[in-house]
Amino acid sequence: FVPVVDHKACIKCSLCAIYCPEGCIHLVDGQFVPDLDYCKGCSVCANECPRMAITMVLEEK
Repeated sequence: FVPVVDHKACIKCSLCAIYCPEGCIHLVDGQFVPDLDYCKGCSVCANECPRMAITMVLEEK
C-alpha cells in the first residue's frame, strides 16, 4: 500500500511528516508529498492525519 494525499483536504499541519517512521514525507512546493521510493506502506501518516487527507491505496506494479 502507498499513501495518496488529498491536497485539497490537507491543512498542512505536518503531523504526517512528523510521525512518519521512515521520514519520507516532505514539503514540496507547499504540499506534503510522500517519497514512494522509501515509503514502507505502514499507514502511520494516514492514521495521524486529523483531516483524513491521506488514504492508503494498493500499489500497482
